[in-house]
Amino acid sequence: MKKSVFPWKYRVFLLLGLFVGLLVPMAGQGLFLAQAQEDTASKLIFSAQLRARYEFQNSFNQKFYGDNPGAGKANDGFVYGRLRTGLDWYPTDKVHFALWGQHADAWGYALSDDDFYNKTFKTIHHPQKDYWELSTTYLEVKDILNTGMGIKAGRQKFSYADSRVFGPGEWGNSGRWVWDAVKLSWVFNRGFVDVFYGQTMLHEINQFSVNHRHGYESVGLYGHFELLQKPLEIIFEPMVFTKKDDHSNYTGEVDKRSGTLDSWYAGAYVKASMKGWNLEGTFLKEEGDYAKDDIDAYGYHTMLAYTFSSAWRPRLGVAYSYASGDSDPSDGKNETFHEAFGAKDKMYGRMNLFSWSNLQDYEASLTVKPREWFSVKGEVHQFKLADRHDAWSLNKKLYQDKTGESGNDVGKEIDIVATCKYFKSHTLMAGFGHFWPDEFAEKVASHKQATWAFLQWEYKFKTPLF
Repeated sequence: MKKSVFPWKYRVFLLLGLFVGLLVPMAGQGLFLAQAQEDTASKLIFSAQLRARYEFQNSFNQKFYGDNPGAGKANDGFVYGRLRTGLDWYPTDKVHFALWGQHADAWGYALSDDDFYNKTFKTIHHPQKDYWELSTTYLEVKDILNTGMGIKAGRQKFSYADSRVFGPGEWGNSGRWVWDAVKLSWVFNRGFVDVFYGQTMLHEINQFSVNHRHGYESVGLYGHFELLQKPLEIIFEPMVFTKKDDHSNYTGEVDKRSGTLDSWYAGAYVKASMKGWNLEGTFLKEEGDYAKDDIDAYGYHTMLAYTFSSAWRPRLGVAYSYASGDSDPSDGKNETFHEAFGAKDKMYGRMNLFSWSNLQDYEASLTVKPREWFSVKGEVHQFKLADRHDAWSLNKKLYQDKTGESGNDVGKEIDIVATCKYFKSHTLMAGFGHFWPDEFAEKVASHKQATWAFLQWEYKFKTPLF
């Protein structure tokens, strides 16, 4: 089929441009009315956020499992440091200008910068380092002419629901998902609807990102509706969006000619709460084209928890996460679910050995809060591959048995994380994790057990300049 001479992304830009063109005059009038009717003082706020974390990894690293990694060390101790600082100006209570920067570094880290060269993006995309980079920087206008309509344009972060589908991924030192985007919002009683177009930033360490190539681009719609309130609260969040990369750096299973990524997702998040009970569920269907292959995949998550009203407020939870895998790696049909734009650090074990792709994750958790400022959470996970012919997401090229003879049992993990917020503006965290490999991991990676520990300090500061 002949491609349009007017690509879809330019049509999206045109539609958003027309919409923004209509909103800007309204915004001007809205600002004038706000200033005329309300005595809202202009505010300029300076803020800084400093985070330092020590981690120790035994028998694994971010790319390999076992005592003989292809890069880095099997036993590694290192320190991450991240500084974010910026200005937030509020001319009125409905207008916000943000200008922030970030510097992220790692010391004693055995993996080299070149180990994070991304062959798809044709550049380094580093999850832990990014030197003196522009961070969240945008203009936001809310409730234009008291209609509930608003716009946010610039470098920003998307976070919805439990951050599984859209989330910034803040555990990674450089911040996993950062967007250069335009988002139009309509806020109404008991809900909102967002429409957006954006491109994801790449963390290229030494290259300032204003003129760099982006990772993925997406256009989408996300809604939030509070269907019921007390005593039973029900929230419904439908979503539809694309994930696209126009660079021809993708290859299919059979047809090895280079092609692009052109996928779309549709699904919903649901949450129900009543008298200590909490039920959550997410379902996401993925279709489209991965080079010459057709994508036909899906993922879902469900969680049930109960919080007791007794001392320490214990919260017991069980959860199950599923992401489809490819049953036949040579049929030209891509059945592997590709995680969208969400966080993974708190989702599938704190050791970050898994992503929402070719995954079954059985989880049980217990959280206690002995003090208002102190909490401890313990988790137990059983990990399996959704399809034994597909790969382990830790390293898809290396950890795969296309015959399926290695089974689908990957391993078990326990995690314990403590959080202390006793000191104002300071947050201390400490954690421990241990992983026991099962049949698949032992056959394709290593029979060694893995251990992880961390200690983190974070400080947040803000002060009004006027």
